[in-house]
Amino acid sequence: MMSRRSLLAGAAAASFGPLQPGFAATSLDEVVFDPALPVLGNDAGDVTIAEFFDYLCPSCKALHPQLKEIVRGDGAIRLVMKDWPINGDIAWYASRMVHASAALGFYPAAHDAVMTLEGALTHGRVDDALRSVGADAGAVRDRLDQRLKAIDALIARNGAHAEAFALAGTPAFLIGRRLYRRALAADEIVAAVALARKDQAG
Repeated sequence: MMSRRSLLAGAAAASFGPLQPGFAATSLDEVVFDPALPVLGNDAGDVTIAEFFDYLCPSCKALHPQLKEIVRGDGAIRLVMKDWPINGDIAWYASRMVHASAALGFYPAAHDAVMTLEGALTHGRVDDALRSVGADAGAVRDRLDQRLKAIDALIARNGAHAEAFALAGTPAFLIGRRLYRRALAADEIVAAVALARKDQAG
């Protein structure tokens, strides 16, 4: 009889799919080690989780606290958030402002504050979320003016990667070198991390 862990690992592995033609497997490092991507968790971790997300995605927001706890509890996971703002102008504004806050040292706190906002997202509520963690929204907008081209280029690369992976929407995950084109439950993420470590062990 298969254990629940075995079933989850099997389900995780089954979610892996081929990349679109023209996107080489060797290019996966470009997805997860883009130098412009802020890193959460352990920068020297042995497994990278890359989540394609949108600040207006209900599933992304629901999973966020559990993903944070998995990363904290494991201690050896490198987490990168791949903004893919497919839900309109407010999602773009949130992504731009959170990335601009990185220049002031607020990225982890700003990301968390915007992800945990409940209800409708507005420009004002994004600004308030930044203020709640000590970031001055005006100063962040000044940094956004200075860094807009670079931030938009990063988000465009994320979008190009999502298209290369033939993603249908958010959330989606690259865990190790396996692609999951759907939302994952917390226990599935834990199983996928274990599978990634098994892959590395050969």
